[in-house]
Amino acid sequence: MFDLLVVPVEVESYIPQKTQSFLQKPFWAEFKKRNGWSCGMFNVSGKIQGCEFEPFTLTVLLKEISVFGFIAYVPLGPNIFFDKDFSNEETAKTAGKFLSELSEKLKSLLPKNVFCIRFDPPWKTEVLNSKGKKACNEQFPKLSILKNASKKILKAKYDVQPPDSVHLDLTVSDSELEADLKSKWRYNIRLANKKGVEIKRLTGEDAKTTGVDIFYKLYTETAKRDGIAIHSKAYYESLLSLAQNSSSKYNTEVAVYLAIHEGDYLAGIIVISADTQAVYLYGASSNKKRNLMSTYALQWQAICDAKKNGAEQYDFYGIPPLDEPSHPMYGLYRFKTGFGGKIVHFVGSLDVELKPLSYKMYSIAENLRSTWYKRLKKLLKRV
Repeated sequence: MFDLLVVPVEVESYIPQKTQSFLQKPFWAEFKKRNGWSCGMFNVSGKIQGCEFEPFTLTVLLKEISVFGFIAYVPLGPNIFFDKDFSNEETAKTAGKFLSELSEKLKSLLPKNVFCIRFDPPWKTEVLNSKGKKACNEQFPKLSILKNASKKILKAKYDVQPPDSVHLDLTVSDSELEADLKSKWRYNIRLANKKGVEIKRLTGEDAKTTGVDIFYKLYTETAKRDGIAIHSKAYYESLLSLAQNSSSKYNTEVAVYLAIHEGDYLAGIIVISADTQAVYLYGASSNKKRNLMSTYALQWQAICDAKKNGAEQYDFYGIPPLDEPSHPMYGLYRFKTGFGGKIVHFVGSLDVELKPLSYKMYSIAENLRSTWYKRLKKLLKRV
């Protein structure tokens, strides 16, 4: 069924693909290398059921996990089958066998103590939840991708990348893009403009210094308010420093957007643009003047800039899986879907275990860590 050739390569041999996520591109690999990961790149070519597929580069990140060994992580890869419907039984079976075969080829090219390859493939699926609504990947384990493979494929209990998102098509006209906004969103954008909310877009040195300082203050405020975990300031400084020094080399730009009113910084977002995709990566807002709707104007400016600069898609990068008012992040769902676009659902993180005992021990530790973190969040909210 498969005839795969997997060859380790240097970044100079990377095969650019228009549809490939920024997480699979050399810029992100270099960024992660600066933040405690190692990285390998592999050119993959061959045939599926006798038909040649377009060769692609697979970026594999490696992290040593204490006594367990290394976990290999493939963010939003492999970039194949991305245009297929994974609710289709045959597609799921073929993809499962492909992952299994690919893992077998990678195994001999990775460090010997890699106990698991965790894939986050860009494979879309629409399944019915218990209420009969098309929505999330929560029922994905029922699909055949997890069966009929020579290597055991498991649905990871926790997804690394957001499996649900909203994608805006920026190839439409300006008027069509605006018409896709919900009426309340158009009103809020105009209100922010009318009240004097200004939007600044910072790149390069300005983003690395002033931009990250202001953004991180807002992000810290947001984390405290919403009970979310964030990286250290150095992490975001590293991202913007790399973007400043090598944006032309990697064809990637990182911009900081700030919303300002009468000297007060009200909100900020970080947007990464690579090839034809712009991604809303991080967002933060102040507790001040929330009635000015600055986040709406901020997001809209980023969308319009992305379109003007040649992006074909704007990815909001994460929403709750369902349109459920009871969900703790329902406000985020409403905010992001209000800008229009298409809701997409991916299959989520899939694990191929290479060393069953180490993988089992790691899974137990991962569960304990998650349970501890959730309890800690509840305690912090009480303080």
